Amino acid sequence: MAAPLWIGSRCAPVISTFVSSSRHTRACLDQCSRRFISRKNRPKTLVAPVGPVKPNVQFPEPVQEGEIKYQEEYPWHEKTSPISQQLYYSEEPPPSQGIDIGLPVRTVGAKKFRQLKRKVTNENTANAELERAARLRTLKVPVEEIKKEWEATFAHEQLKDVATHYNIWKDLFEGAYFHPVMVTNVYYDSDDDHVVPVYRGNVVTPTEACRPPVVEYESDEDSLWTLILTNPDGHLQDNEAEYLHWFVGNIPGSDISKGETVCEYFPPFPPQGTGYHRFVFLLFKQEGPLDYSTERRPSPCHSLRRRTFRTFEFYRERQDQLTPAGLNFFQCPWDPSVRETFRSVLKMPEPIFEYDFPKPFIAPQVMIPHRRAVQYLDKYLPKEPVLKGY
Repeated sequence: MAAPLWIGSRCAPVISTFVSSSRHTRACLDQCSRRFISRKNRPKTLVAPVGPVKPNVQFPEPVQEGEIKYQEEYPWHEKTSPISQQLYYSEEPPPSQGIDIGLPVRTVGAKKFRQLKRKVTNENTANAELERAARLRTLKVPVEEIKKEWEATFAHEQLKDVATHYNIWKDLFEGAYFHPVMVTNVYYDSDDDHVVPVYRGNVVTPTEACRPPVVEYESDEDSLWTLILTNPDGHLQDNEAEYLHWFVGNIPGSDISKGETVCEYFPPFPPQGTGYHRFVFLLFKQEGPLDYSTERRPSPCHSLRRRTFRTFEFYRERQDQLTPAGLNFFQCPWDPSVRETFRSVLKMPEPIFEYDFPKPFIAPQVMIPHRRAVQYLDKYLPKEPVLKGY
């Protein structure tokens, strides 16, 4: 008798040599009738022995009060994300997140931009004079014209992205943003022939910023503006507060000297060991004259408590009369002039900060360190010499 053809196996491993006894073969077929089907007795259609197959859906059990499901609380993309992202997104975003509070802007679409770029490229390519000047290395690029064209087209969008990178919107306006449509030029006088400009993130030392800067912008003579200089990184007692360094309100046109000085200029004083501080110039457009008597500081104001400021609270109280329009900021590290500011002007000892690094983890020493560097035993040596004086 020919051995049957097995098409599946769930029982013991199949033995290559079959016993020719018909009784043994029949017993094996009776035992495995539900698992094996021979070619001769195979049905034309296979039917599930327990009826139609139902979808394997497991309904979630009701969660008890106080019970936390790990899969719901900590999804995989949060568990695998870097610790910086976990800390950044650990808190819920404020209600003002992603709200445009600035002046309306005219944006250039991507299609129109490609058309303009292609047109200018074709014109420059067909210009024989430009080609000859480039070949002879006498071509001069009109930097000022390019800068003016950039300021009139794509400057506001790129400056907004730069401020997003430096967390200006998050720390000053709790996530709300605006497009800096008013291009402001800010610079400090270094000497008779040189100035220190303030762009968007460049480094300016406290020595260079010891005197009030020059702020220039173009506006109508009948318009009113407010200028603020604040430091969101330097408060010594409250991490959510700022220090106000300069406040000029009700500025007619672009003449800051005719504005109302609410708070006199105070030079930067980033404490030693705190890294780079952001000093932000904000230019607001006023709908009309404003009363800043509640924000006025005494002159001179050498009290850090009186200079405590919150930009978001200031703007929220006057959001119907003020609209942010201009933005400049610089980064300022510590230098020796800060010590003189603390001791002579603020009449207080200079605070010095140091970062307390965590102690490095040293694994227990093993007798035979396989695949270790030659300097393996150096980290287990005593810090002080054993034999002093030799």
